[in-house]
Amino acid sequence: MQDLYIGDIGDYGKYGLLRAVTAAGFRLGVNWYRVVPHGHSKQDDGKYTQYLEKPEDYRAHDPALFDCLAELVPHRRTIEALEKSRLFPALFFGEPLIRAARPHWHQRALECTAGANLVFLDPDNGLETANMHRRHSAKEKHTTWQEVKDYYDRGQSVILYQHRPQMTKKAACIQGVLDFQNSFLKADHTLLLEYPRYTNRYYFFFTHQAHRAVLEEVTRSVARNWSGLCRFIDLNAPIDSL
Repeated sequence: MQDLYIGDIGDYGKYGLLRAVTAAGFRLGVNWYRVVPHGHSKQDDGKYTQYLEKPEDYRAHDPALFDCLAELVPHRRTIEALEKSRLFPALFFGEPLIRAARPHWHQRALECTAGANLVFLDPDNGLETANMHRRHSAKEKHTTWQEVKDYYDRGQSVILYQHRPQMTKKAACIQGVLDFQNSFLKADHTLLLEYPRYTNRYYFFFTHQAHRAVLEEVTRSVARNWSGLCRFIDLNAPIDSL
């Protein structure tokens, strides 16, 4: 996560999702996987905020959220401003991730979010690939397999943000995360939401059995309320058909 992404079209859906899970009664922890960029960012990064000029098309999904972002984006586009907005209650961890200090950073993140029963992980790119895992080569924009497992194994369900790289097909992107789940994490159940506007963004829910029913209802409700921006993906269907 970076300040320059705050409030873009992808984040509008993201915050709506987090508001839904806290409204369902979960104690939320958020690890932003904050990255402090060095040099120039890509031209397209964080630019998709034009939806805020079209309230007739977008505001109805979550009016309070929309109005807050319409005020925040032009003037206070930072992670700290978002946290202070109180759009959703959470235990926030926003220390920048520096690769050389990653083990200590991860330990502080675990400590900061220990009081949550549901944790949201927000790396820019998502989960490290299998090759990265084997080579221990994940950089700041990925979460590692073990980091996800450390949250899950202490009893917390996990929501993981996953970005689809431009040269990767949708089915391959989804299958890569499912391979991690099936071979390494082995969560009780997995749910998936897709946000396809401009680029494919996925939210994988790795749930404990105790949280499964409520989170399944949350994901289906979000897909209904955010129709056009979000859809529920049935993981019982063949991946190639999604």
